[in-house]
Amino acid sequence: MMELVNLFFDKYILSPMEELKIGSYAIFLFSILLTLILLLPLFYLIIKVSFDFRIFFDFLFNFKILRLSINTLSLVALVVFFSIIISLPLAFLNTRSNLPYAKYLISLSVLPIALPSYVMATTQIQIWGPRGWVFKLINVFFDVDYIPSFYGLWGSTFVLSLITYPYLYIGLCAIFRRFDYEMIDASRTLGAGIYKTFIKVIFPMVKPTIAAGSLIIALYVLSDFGAVSLLRFTTFTTAIFNRMYTSISNYGVLEISLLTILFCFIILFLESHTRGNEKNFSSSNLKNTKQLDLGIWKWILLPFVVLPSLLGFFIPISVLIYWLIQGIINNNSFKDLFTATLNTVSISVIASLVITFLTIPILITIRKKIKYLSIIIEKSSYVGLSLPAIVVAMSLVFFTVNYFHLAYQTFFILIVGYFITFLPASLGPIRTSMNQINPSLEEASLTLGKNKFETFYQVIIKLSSPSFIYAATLIFILCLKELPATLILSPIGFKTLSTSIWSSASEAFFMDTAAASLLLVIIAGIPTYIFMSRGLSKRVGH
Repeated sequence: MMELVNLFFDKYILSPMEELKIGSYAIFLFSILLTLILLLPLFYLIIKVSFDFRIFFDFLFNFKILRLSINTLSLVALVVFFSIIISLPLAFLNTRSNLPYAKYLISLSVLPIALPSYVMATTQIQIWGPRGWVFKLINVFFDVDYIPSFYGLWGSTFVLSLITYPYLYIGLCAIFRRFDYEMIDASRTLGAGIYKTFIKVIFPMVKPTIAAGSLIIALYVLSDFGAVSLLRFTTFTTAIFNRMYTSISNYGVLEISLLTILFCFIILFLESHTRGNEKNFSSSNLKNTKQLDLGIWKWILLPFVVLPSLLGFFIPISVLIYWLIQGIINNNSFKDLFTATLNTVSISVIASLVITFLTIPILITIRKKIKYLSIIIEKSSYVGLSLPAIVVAMSLVFFTVNYFHLAYQTFFILIVGYFITFLPASLGPIRTSMNQINPSLEEASLTLGKNKFETFYQVIIKLSSPSFIYAATLIFILCLKELPATLILSPIGFKTLSTSIWSSASEAFFMDTAAASLLLVIIAGIPTYIFMSRGLSKRVGH
């Protein structure tokens, strides 16, 4: 046994390390440490779950579990599909056409990302629900007693598609901004039609970005609890939550969590297979700003371009404003909102900076492609996002209580929870941006006498800086909206806007919920809009 251990250590640990320089050696070890932290939820499940494989096999092929799996996979597939359908034409029209008001639309189209799923679901129920605004509007013209139910699969798909399409849309905007339009002209000159040009020229170049964005969307949907629970659609997350609070034992909770991780790795495999080889396709001179002339179609397409932001942001905001006005009329007190706002912004800023910084050593190790270890580190980074945040929080509570008691219910362990959950949101866009950098630039830097670390900073980091800004902004927004991890891991008495929304909604104080929700949306929406209008719309991808 010891000989096998020594052989494994020599072959997969020492040998790869010999290929590294001294500085990279330290970075490599640090990335391994970060990977072990990322795998804590998986270690927790392995420790706690029953290893009676006969019982586990029977559990997996239980009819209810099969139905649960079909529900979850259907929702993931539909949301990814509709997110692509929305994002691809939206990004191209806003960045590379003469669409009116594109300068503003490129920023407005990303605003739905600022809404938490549970807030979006609540407002959409008010609009599309059994006695919602749409029902009342129809009854103005027609006397109806019933409209199709908004609850279930299609309501969940509608809500989650509106929330998640910006994760793909932003990346596509960056790609189309650096897109060399001469390649399209060359294709059309050679006789290819619009359809063939899209299939043969455009799509292969945006496929890695679509794969990376779809991965984030799929993992987001896989772990979402707020929207699906409000819309009464049973998925892995709702099943875990219900079993946790209704069952005497944890049987089923841990097993479903392991099944969720299995689905996560299936999604990772599909993403890796779909992405293929990422190629550099940026314009060499950045002067190629030719735009597609839509003619009269620009006015016909404009309402469709506005529709996603209208449905996903402005109409839900109108619902919140309506509730807020009702609360003011009824003299509701909005106490403690200032403290909750300060706490929310502070912890989210710190977490976003820490997580974005910790992405660098992981990416360095991944880029070195050290046998199997780089693959293991890369794939392990996505485990946390695939799991419901409540399972991640449970695992951290278990390890802190049993082994690191001083860290229990501290800001440190809360940031660790955010790190495990949201690292993929930073890893995906930064990795994609780095892979688009022409390798000749690194070679030129080394030829001029710069060492590898100077080259990495001067070439890779600086040229990828817009993606770092995007990643930090995205993580900031995600931390703002996070609920289960904040509830379980934060210090006693630490109140945020998300926990305020939850406590008010659980007691049916919807007017108080509106105030906290609007503050949360404003805080998330401002950096989103600024980044999109001043950063991504101009420079990302360049």
